Amino acid sequence: MNSDRLTTFKEGARAAIPVCFAFFSITFTLGITAHAAGLPSGEVLLMSAVVFAGPAQFPAVDLLSLHGQALQILVSTIFINLRFAVMSFAIAPHFKRVRTAGLSLGAQLLTASTFAVSFLRFQQRSGGDNFVYFLGVAIPSYACYLAGTVAGYYFGVGIPSGFDEGIQFIFPAYLAALLASELRERQTVVVAGVAFLTTPVIEGLVPGWGLIVNAVVVATAAVGVEAWWESTSQSS
Repeated sequence: MNSDRLTTFKEGARAAIPVCFAFFSITFTLGITAHAAGLPSGEVLLMSAVVFAGPAQFPAVDLLSLHGQALQILVSTIFINLRFAVMSFAIAPHFKRVRTAGLSLGAQLLTASTFAVSFLRFQQRSGGDNFVYFLGVAIPSYACYLAGTVAGYYFGVGIPSGFDEGIQFIFPAYLAALLASELRERQTVVVAGVAFLTTPVIEGLVPGWGLIVNAVVVATAAVGVEAWWESTSQSS
């Protein structure tokens, strides 16, 4: 790597510092959750290394702890990760003359955060070093993501055994807030709380699928109510 590319990589790494802190915090919680669910440390680390998407891993961990079927896990994770297709289409034009192997590596390292930081820079200053900058953002972020998983898992050894009772309700609250992310901050907190409280009821009505169904229904209803409220306010 020549000096110009190294400088660009370091620029990306500096921009990734806030992302690293966020990723470490997220996967620290994920590691605790996975330990409470009884998953082996190697499997949890492999999941983080391969998936590299917290919103997809939380439901997988929750469903695995509930002995969920493979179809349920696949549906929930694919549904959540569809957003990466849009990000890929948006950022790909900035990676000109990058070989297929490089693009495949970039696809593995693409997250909402690495996309946002890189895409913002490309809008301001785009050039032949775009992919190097993206790797500067993504590689440290990826390392922090894995480190948080390991740290959280082994911290979870000291968590009381009764903690795993509430683990199954983290995902629907998280997913509902993610799906309703267009709402204002206060409404998002309300959505997450409603999803957390209603999950046991829906899971009882639709065993095995209640976690996913409840998150989607609550988020959809919240977005609908928000749209109705704004239209009413504008017409009055």
